[in-house]
Amino acid sequence: MDNEESMLAPSNQINALNSSKRGWRLLVLPVGLLALILSARIAGSVQSSSVHQGPLRSSLTRQELAQALSQAPVGPGLPRTLEVSFSGKKRSARIEYTFDVRLQEAVEKMLLSSDPDYGALAAVDPQSGRVLALASHESRRVTSKAHKPRSLDEHLALRASFPSASIFKVVTAAAVIAEKRFTADTRVAFSGSNHTLYKKQVLTDHPNRWTRSMSLRDAFAKSVNTVFGKIGVFNLGAEPLREYAGRFGFNRSIASDLPVQPGKAPIPENADAWTLAEAASGFTRENTMSPLQGSLIAAALVNDGKMIAPQAVQSVWLEDGQAVYQMNPSESYDVVSPQVAAQMRELMRETVVSGTSRKTFRGFHRGKTASIDAGGKTGSLTGNDPEGKYDWFVGFGALQGKKIALAALTIHKKQWRIKSSALARRAIETYLLPVRQR
Repeated sequence: MDNEESMLAPSNQINALNSSKRGWRLLVLPVGLLALILSARIAGSVQSSSVHQGPLRSSLTRQELAQALSQAPVGPGLPRTLEVSFSGKKRSARIEYTFDVRLQEAVEKMLLSSDPDYGALAAVDPQSGRVLALASHESRRVTSKAHKPRSLDEHLALRASFPSASIFKVVTAAAVIAEKRFTADTRVAFSGSNHTLYKKQVLTDHPNRWTRSMSLRDAFAKSVNTVFGKIGVFNLGAEPLREYAGRFGFNRSIASDLPVQPGKAPIPENADAWTLAEAASGFTRENTMSPLQGSLIAAALVNDGKMIAPQAVQSVWLEDGQAVYQMNPSESYDVVSPQVAAQMRELMRETVVSGTSRKTFRGFHRGKTASIDAGGKTGSLTGNDPEGKYDWFVGFGALQGKKIALAALTIHKKQWRIKSSALARRAIETYLLPVRQR
């Protein structure tokens, strides 16, 4: 083509050029009109978008949102609207949460139908920090029939007044695996029954005719207090126990857009041996945590040792459609190494296979749930705020890359109505299995 054009006579070149100019003149008008039309349409689209969606920018920080939510009155559920300070004025805003609607509704229904005196469940996506469900229940047997609005910081899934009980054995096990090279098969010698804790059994390391040994795997699954008390005294000591408590969220604030109370594990630097034994085994009311923190403990272990900051609010919109908050990717930090996390998951699996949750999870590894990887840790202790027997299950479920970490808590004064492990199992199945398989 290039050779043929170079061979044109000059007159032919001029004619071709004039023809080309006329062609461009013919194109100018339609293109100009088209540009004007498109500009108008785009402007109209932007104007319409600013009314219905708003610019995607944040004006509230995560901390400011948590503070505003802590003061928002709530009924049975979380607040749907919020008063925010924006441009010097108090403005009403609506909240969009991150919850998995099917799971949230199922959890609320489970708590309502089983009706424990008190109950709570928190579930998170361990890889993103997205809060999948957050439920709180108080039976009318123990509270006034007339619901009065309360602040969100009284939500049971966010309160940290509950003794963590044997859930703290997760901290102890992770610490001794990481710092002392214990494995699931490491055996510990002890005397006494599985669920008692006496000084004469813990504070001596001399074997006698009643001494027996148990692997860390079995001691964890069966929640043997004496084994973990001895680990705290003879293998760890105060400093590692306090360090790993902090790594799992105790004694520090939890970065979140929710007003979650910090858990506590007071382990003084000069703690005596008995204090260490009580703390390490969880046989104390001094160690406390919230269900949301419990879900984060499990999340860190199923997420290869990384704990992700939990976020429950997707966005906040003013009445005119302007976005004043948009969820950003969560921060994370290393709690334990991927290798330690893998060994901890091995211990947690044993809990549902042969340990304290084996009855609840009977048949779980057959049929429709056979492909689900699940594990957990139970805990029980009598507490006073509120009064009753506390029953914990902290655990995880995973299926084909989809994961859930959760903590369930029920409190019963006189009569047991549902185990926390049963709530957790049904929540895992609801989230991981398609509707047609459940």
